[in-house]
Amino acid sequence: MNYTETLADFACQVSFDQLPPGAVHAGKQLILDTLGCAVAGHDMPSSRIVRRVIAAYGGSPEATVLVSGERLPAALASYVNSHIGNAIDADDTLHYKAHIAAAAVAPALAIAERMGSSGRDFLSAVIVGYEVAGRIAMSLRSLIVTEEGKFQFGPVSGYSCIAFASTVCAGRLLGLNREQMLHAFGITAASAPLPASSQFGRVLPRPMTKYAMYGTTAESGVVAALLAQGGFTAERGVLDGEQGFWRVVGSLGCNWDALTARLGERWAVEEVIYKVYPGCRFLNAAIDMFYDLCRRHGIEVDEIERIDIGLHGAALAKHMDDPNVVTMVDACFSAPYLLAAAAYAGPPGPSWHTPEARADERIKRFMKKVTVALEPTAAAIAAADLRALGHNARMPSSLRIVTSRGDYSARVEYSKGDPYSADTKCSDADLANKFRNFCVPALGEASTDAALARVWAIDGADDVRELVRNLIAG
Repeated sequence: MNYTETLADFACQVSFDQLPPGAVHAGKQLILDTLGCAVAGHDMPSSRIVRRVIAAYGGSPEATVLVSGERLPAALASYVNSHIGNAIDADDTLHYKAHIAAAAVAPALAIAERMGSSGRDFLSAVIVGYEVAGRIAMSLRSLIVTEEGKFQFGPVSGYSCIAFASTVCAGRLLGLNREQMLHAFGITAASAPLPASSQFGRVLPRPMTKYAMYGTTAESGVVAALLAQGGFTAERGVLDGEQGFWRVVGSLGCNWDALTARLGERWAVEEVIYKVYPGCRFLNAAIDMFYDLCRRHGIEVDEIERIDIGLHGAALAKHMDDPNVVTMVDACFSAPYLLAAAAYAGPPGPSWHTPEARADERIKRFMKKVTVALEPTAAAIAAADLRALGHNARMPSSLRIVTSRGDYSARVEYSKGDPYSADTKCSDADLANKFRNFCVPALGEASTDAALARVWAIDGADDVRELVRNLIAG
């Protein structure tokens, strides 16, 4: 079977009317969440550097940089907006495989603005682009459990596969035909960033590159689509065979079924894991339990003497137990810091990642009360999920709060935002609340509420530029 051709056909041919209502609604949720993350991340240290450097290129004013309002060529606007969408590390994940949305929504919005596309076209591009990249991500095996029960990790890891989301989003909106889309896939495979997350978190302080250069990833997909539209050619079977994309990015194998099984029936956008908090997904459950225990038992922050957290081994391997927070990126991956921010830095959002928050003496004192160790059940549960599902679904975490009047404990296998149960799945109200917390500081209440309303009604919009106007400050 030629998997590349199958996915290229799908990328070109599926229409908005063929999308089931559940996928359409889930697509709106994904767009809302990703735009909120971009607004919240627009003024982070790395974002300011990216915007200054990329804006200096100049060029045709085709698309808008969110919040700041600069006008740039669509590929460059995609670069900036994709970066800021991931900067605060509050964006989606798909079954703990990859954060895809920032490399889908930003390019789709930029090309849709360039083309004057309708909301339906923009929405369908995001859903289909996310689907293709999600299937490629789920086909990769960066971690397996051997017959002896041992974990085996791939030699390298990274998010190169998400560039295909940008390619499909841009290609659909540009009107690529089947042949052009095939070449766009090949150009993407030849130009996507290398898998570069293998060392992330092992050396502190953490760099601005994080686990992937989202701007480069998004731009590469847009340029691939534009080149293919112009007649540029490339390999036509880049996802196939023993020398396919999976081999190039260091996967231990390829789950071929993940690429095409139930294509057009099962939609990745309906299986998105959302983050309620601006920090690594491995740490979200601890914040859930902290809030819940304090609320249920009337625990005041100042009476807490100690907090013990149990985390998945992958989090410890990446030093997420470390309370030494030097950079904003460190803060996104430090369990002690994120719990302290939850205690003192206000509602979850950009206020958690300001220099003032990191310098707050209350936060520094609170971090010293937090200890982190291995959650003893995590390895066995991870192995069971990998065998049964091919990916991790459960992420066991535990938390104990010690006070002078007693100890209070909790343990969970899912956290808020997981799609696996009614109790944890994010509702529209949950995502709208996150959007407001993330956007109001930059956009104000009126523009935030207007943008919120436009996203929910995006499939009725004649031109996506109506939405963009509400995502510019002032």
